Amino acid sequence: MKRLHSRRRGIGARVRPLLAWAALALPVAGHAATRYRCVMLDGSQQLAMQDLSLRFAAAVERCDAVEVRAPDAPPPQFPSDGSFPGMRGPAAFAMRPRFVPLPTWAAPAGNLQQLVAAASRRQGLDPGLVSALVHVESRYQADARSPKGAIGLMQIMPATGSRYGVDSARALYDPATNIEVGTRYLRDLNEMFGGRVDLVLAAYNAGEGAVRRYGNRVPPYPETQDYVRKIIGLQDGR
Repeated sequence: MKRLHSRRRGIGARVRPLLAWAALALPVAGHAATRYRCVMLDGSQQLAMQDLSLRFAAAVERCDAVEVRAPDAPPPQFPSDGSFPGMRGPAAFAMRPRFVPLPTWAAPAGNLQQLVAAASRRQGLDPGLVSALVHVESRYQADARSPKGAIGLMQIMPATGSRYGVDSARALYDPATNIEVGTRYLRDLNEMFGGRVDLVLAAYNAGEGAVRRYGNRVPPYPETQDYVRKIIGLQDGR
């Protein structure tokens, strides 16, 4: 069964080739382009064409947007067969250089993704899963409010906010406050249900009491079952 905690062991070996590809393209000579200067958890830095923290949160500390202007020189040339330069033998593979857009759910405005990643790590959670939960809950809309009264990015009920020391419903519209409360609640659910992702998500949606009533199983509510499937699917890239 999948666990909610971050899994960093061996992450560098798995993501290093992808990080190198994300950092490959340069702006055409004489033109400026937005790039991302990313600080990795091992202390190294990457200049990439994407915000790497959105896709590789377990290996990236933060990314800052910078403007890069290429020198007046011809752009790099790639082999006509589309393979990467310098790669030979069985390790080589064909792929023409191109920008691969991020999924729309993983690209919120401003620094919200960085807030989610930082709060997730503080609470020992998987930032990718928390980001998927925020997307399903509010589509990263900080001013979202449900008919039942849930507020903000992580759709926090005022009673849940009070449990974590936030007594003002208005304060839950603040992204940092909302994310802090939501991730602390997820941490407690994670401990309550032994790291079982499906039960943690079901409890976040339907309440821990509902999960307990059904013998520590996902309640047979179509909304809750669909909620769990959506978030795990987004986390897995489906």
